[in-house]
Amino acid sequence: MLLWVVLSVLTAGVVGLLLRGYRRGEADVAGAAKADVAVYADQLQQIDLDQSRGLISAAEAESARAEVGRRLLSRAAVVDGPVSAGGQGSSSERILGAAAIAIPMLALALYVSLGSPGLPNLPHEGRTREDAARNQVDAMVARVEERLRAAPEDGNGWDVIAPIYLRMERYGQAAEAFANANRLLGETPKRLAGFAQAEILANNGIVNANAKVAAERLLSAEPGRVDARMWLALANEQDGQFDKALSDYRGLLAAPQMSPAMKEAIEVRISAVEKLARGEAVPPPGPRLAPGTAPEGSVEIPSSPADQQAMIEGMVARLAARLQTDGKDPAGWVQLMRSYSVLGRKDDAAKALTDARRALGADAAALEQVNKAAAEMGIEGAAKGEDKK
Repeated sequence: MLLWVVLSVLTAGVVGLLLRGYRRGEADVAGAAKADVAVYADQLQQIDLDQSRGLISAAEAESARAEVGRRLLSRAAVVDGPVSAGGQGSSSERILGAAAIAIPMLALALYVSLGSPGLPNLPHEGRTREDAARNQVDAMVARVEERLRAAPEDGNGWDVIAPIYLRMERYGQAAEAFANANRLLGETPKRLAGFAQAEILANNGIVNANAKVAAERLLSAEPGRVDARMWLALANEQDGQFDKALSDYRGLLAAPQMSPAMKEAIEVRISAVEKLARGEAVPPPGPRLAPGTAPEGSVEIPSSPADQQAMIEGMVARLAARLQTDGKDPAGWVQLMRSYSVLGRKDDAAKALTDARRALGADAAALEQVNKAAAEMGIEGAAKGEDKK
């Protein structure tokens, strides 16, 4: 807000300088006209003197008086012009004076009504990003959503909004939009990759069955897709198929498009899976690729073990929170128990099993799925559930 006040004052100052220059110019013109009037008055007196001396005839004197008088009246009008009979300034002066007030006041009024004077100053980059998000993304999303409500079979609409949902971190909606676009317009590598990524992120980093199928189809369409190969390797690791995961990771190391940072991240996963195969507890992997190496449409993860640990703990916490509000998801409970087990948090895994049984209630099929997985993972209390079958 202070900036706009300063700019308004500067505007008023500039207009004032222009007005001052205009008035000075008028004063200079008036001064010259006054000098001319004095000369013409002297000439009239000289004409009278010459006639009285007989130097010119009466007709010549009258003609001379008419010409000089005409010139005198013309210059006298210039002298009297800047000030009217009422003592007010000239019309041009009044216009400039009004502009000096109106321009800055109008600018301030527009800013107060249309702007946000209460907001703190933002850097240029922040303002640009904020304007783009407000004026382009939000407006476009609203228009597309309105159209899709009226025409839910509009594949182009789903195709447009799916990647936008993904960038807005609305992962569940992004997965649904990509699925609809694939169904209505046909599968493409871009749509398959978008769906797989959205599905993984919507499930807190777990490569579920839907994401795995999409990754397999993507890899079939484009065998060189690093992101698809990475997701399938993660799926094998999360499913406890460590031999397959190791084979996948080692194959990725030989890929020609692998950067040093991504190779380092995969080597970390290889080391972790080797420990898992020996029964040692290590942090599970996330769904993302190494920094700066992710293909278009994929998401990156930190490569350092400490950063990965923090990220994974956050994903597990989000999964646990989701299951507390929506506990009718047996696959989610299995994922949570597996995550706790791999992290070495055996008590939390046992508690997750208890919570799952309570949430699933009388759903026999879901309880069987959870109890079977718990028994395979060796979670304390799993045998009790197995005995009840």
